[in-house]
Amino acid sequence: MSLRLMVFLAAFTLTTCEDDAGPADPKPPRAVRTMIVAQGGEDAYRTLPGVLTAAETMRLAFPVAGRLIDVPLRAGDRMTQGEAVARLDPADIEREITAAEAKLAAALARLDATDAEFQRQRTLFERGLVARAGFERISADLSAALADRRVAETDLAAARDRLDRITLRAPREGVVTALLANRFEELAAGQPVYEVAVTAALQAEVLAPEALLALIAPGTPVAVRLPAFPDQSFAAEVTEIAADAEAGVAYRVKARLADPPEGAKTGFSAAVSFTLPRAAGAIDIPLSALIFADTQSEPTAGDSATVYVFDEVTGTVRARQVRIDGVVGTDLLVTEGLSPGEHVVTAGVALLSDGEPVRLWSLPE
Repeated sequence: MSLRLMVFLAAFTLTTCEDDAGPADPKPPRAVRTMIVAQGGEDAYRTLPGVLTAAETMRLAFPVAGRLIDVPLRAGDRMTQGEAVARLDPADIEREITAAEAKLAAALARLDATDAEFQRQRTLFERGLVARAGFERISADLSAALADRRVAETDLAAARDRLDRITLRAPREGVVTALLANRFEELAAGQPVYEVAVTAALQAEVLAPEALLALIAPGTPVAVRLPAFPDQSFAAEVTEIAADAEAGVAYRVKARLADPPEGAKTGFSAAVSFTLPRAAGAIDIPLSALIFADTQSEPTAGDSATVYVFDEVTGTVRARQVRIDGVVGTDLLVTEGLSPGEHVVTAGVALLSDGEPVRLWSLPE
């Protein structure tokens, strides 16, 4: 046999042996992380951003008419209780007082003269020297003089009272939010001069989603945090829930602070936390356990979702429908579909399929 033929046969034999090699090793099951679910945990909280506003506002006005001559405050200025914040021109009222004083003096003079005449006529009448008709006439004059004195005294008191009312004083501490009258303007009685936010009554306003409205009502306690006062939380209570939506499906909710901190002002940013009571039997699972391919939007209370549960007997994962009760930070509250002690896959769910064999992930030795 020639050398060339022997080399050819050897190469053919090697090729045939390689082609007859056995099948490759099977791919090992995918490793997954799991957690054993259990009931319990704290209540959930939903925190919404908002702003501090005045829970009470007041409009300050003079109870008397007059010309405004002093109005020192502007929007943003603070006022303290009892402080004089505006004044009317006293000239007209001072003239009224002068006229009322003169009227009273004249009435008193008439009363003195009439009383003296009455005393004289009574003495004569008792002696039978004056007719009854004359005595009754002077008695009527005395009654009229007394009435005139009372009217003059009332007019003078009213004029002096109006003089006391031309100075407008702050009934409570507050911040001016609007100036409603100008200097030298003629004001009617009751016409407002200032609009004031009461600083002792502050509330936090937030826009709440409609899903939250079923869990709150006027009187619901909430916690308010203010960035201007870090590491502090202030008790508050829901006082008002708007009937109409303002932005999309968000509704304005107002919560009044029980004891606003000194220095807090309207316009401060705030964060309002609402407690979401935990449903009986609710189980916490991480958000990473959710199969987002089956979820079209952010999970909310009442939604259904899918998770994978590891079956220790078969070594496979099974898709399971669960019902979401709420969200606690990065965890979901599940009320249906899971039982305590089951293994829920918490990582790698996007790569899994229903019934796929898996193995539990462990740290390398």
